[in-house]
Parts: sequence; C-alpha cells; structure tokens
Amino acid sequence: MKPQFSELLEFEQQRQQALTRPDLVLLERLLAEDLVHIHSTGMVHNKQQLLTHIERMGGFIAISRATPEIRLEGNIAILTGNTRNTVRLLETGEEKVRFGFSTLVLRRMPQGWQIVLSQLTPYQT
Repeated sequence: MKPQFSELLEFEQQRQQALTRPDLVLLERLLAEDLVHIHSTGMVHNKQQLLTHIERMGGFIAISRATPEIRLEGNIAILTGNTRNTVRLLETGEEKVRFGFSTLVLRRMPQGWQIVLSQLTPYQT
C-alpha cells in the first residue's frame, strides 16, 4: 500500500472518531474553511454550520464503513464507498440509520489533509 493511502485511511479513522465522540476540536482541524457538507437529507452546511449541527445533535451514534476506494491526484484525494451512519434526529431524539454512498474530497494543506467536500448519497432509508 502506498504511504499516502495509509495516511488517508488513518485520516478517515480520525474523522469517524471526531464525529462519534464528538471531538469538535479535532473536527475543526479536519475540515477545510471552504467546506461544503451535503447531508443524506440534502441539507447543505458550511464548516461552522456543520460544527454547530454536530454539537447540537451530540455527534453520530456510529459510523460503519468498509475500506474506501482512494484516488489521489497531487494534493487532492477522493475517498468513496458505502457507509452506514447511525444518527440521532434533532427533532425527536430518535435513532435513524442512514445507508448511502459516501464521497469525501480532501486537499493536502501545510497542516495536513482537510475535507473540502463531504456528501452522503442515500440508497436506502
């Protein structure tokens, strides 16, 4: 495995941990200032909106994901693959499982990789 791929897989583990704990300090570091996050519901958030949303919902309950496919083009990495997210709905507190195809676009910055685009396209609700 290429060294960059190991680094990106570790980044993905950190992202999942930051979302499930939640660790907003770590998440702040992993998200680019120009982030576009598209939820499985179609709701779109920028970085600050996403951080506020994660804090309000108390983080994800669980994220289950097989090893993503990784494509690397210079300072841009694309991680794709199936995922299963268990979340707590803000309105009711009910747990909901979201199945979908996840796309993460990362950009290598001097301080490390950061997420520029995150999208979960649902294929089952």
